[in-house]
Amino acid sequence: MNFRYLLSGGLLVLALFSASCEKKEEKVEAPKQGDVVQNVQDGKPVSEEYALADKKGCFACHDIRTKKVGPAYVEVARKYAGKENAIEELVRSITKGSMGKWGSIPMTPQPVTEEEARKLAKWILSLK
Repeated sequence: MNFRYLLSGGLLVLALFSASCEKKEEKVEAPKQGDVVQNVQDGKPVSEEYALADKKGCFACHDIRTKKVGPAYVEVARKYAGKENAIEELVRSITKGSMGKWGSIPMTPQPVTEEEARKLAKWILSLK
C-alpha cells in the first residue's frame, strides 16, 4: 500500500471526525411563565414555578404531596381553595413568616421578592 494514500485517507477521516465533534451553539429563549423548563438536577420537566421553589429552598420543608416540616402544597391549596384573599395571605406568609396555621412549628420569612412570592402562591393554589 502506498504511504501517500494511507496518509491522505487518515487525514480525511480525521477531518470528518473533527467536523462531527464541533460544538454547535443553539439559541435558547428564556422560558415564559407557565413554560416547562428542564430541572438540571434530574432532567425531569418542571414548571418555572417549581424551579423557583427548588432554587429558593422551599422543598427543604415542603413537598408537593407529602407533609414534611411544613404541610404538603396540595394541602395548602385545599385549605385556601375558594378563599377570596388566598394569594395575598400566602404571599404574606411566604414573605413575613407565619405561626400556628399548621401546628406549632413556625414558618420563617423566606428570602424571596414580593413578585416571586406571588408566583409561588399562584402555583401552590393551582396544585391538586
